[in-house]
Amino acid sequence: MSDFELHKLCLLYRKYLGKYALNSSLILDSGKFRKFDELLPEFKENGDRVLIFSQFTMMLDIIEEYLKIKEDIKYLRLDGQTPVHERQGLINNFNDDAGIFIFLLSTRAGGLGINLTSANVVIIHDIDFNPYNDKQAEDRCHRMGQTKTVKIIRLLSKDTVEEAMFRCAQKKLTLEKDVTSCDAQNGQFFSSFFLLRIVS
Repeated sequence: MSDFELHKLCLLYRKYLGKYALNSSLILDSGKFRKFDELLPEFKENGDRVLIFSQFTMMLDIIEEYLKIKEDIKYLRLDGQTPVHERQGLINNFNDDAGIFIFLLSTRAGGLGINLTSANVVIIHDIDFNPYNDKQAEDRCHRMGQTKTVKIIRLLSKDTVEEAMFRCAQKKLTLEKDVTSCDAQNGQFFSSFFLLRIVS
């Protein structure tokens, strides 16, 4: 079990194991959460509403702990374990209730086919190796009906694998842009060029 799973087990059996649960100061001791401390009050003051995406449900659990410690932040959560018949209700609640400040979503479950234009800030807590999954998540705000400027924030920890992942993702996006622009300008050249590369 991970440290956080052990922490949840201690909370579940609080009467016997409560003293072994993690102190809240340890949960808050994260560079990304310290960045949350800077950004979220500013967004709230400006009347912005926030979508926070993570690839991992356990990370969403930890972010929930952070939000509970902060107490004054209302939020909803949608991930792959959320029953399908409940998802549209959560989306409607967020869109209709301006008092709900944050919507926590998993990148895969919350990144496709839903409209959340009531939010105008997207925070990608942990980036995906496939940049198109993150772009799909960003597009939850970038849809018809959006009236505010949309802010996209990717949180990357310095000197970690995330920096290499981000560079790799940018190269993929650049390659896709170059390939599609080449195809649009001269489709015949594009096809024959790649055919030659494959054959040779």
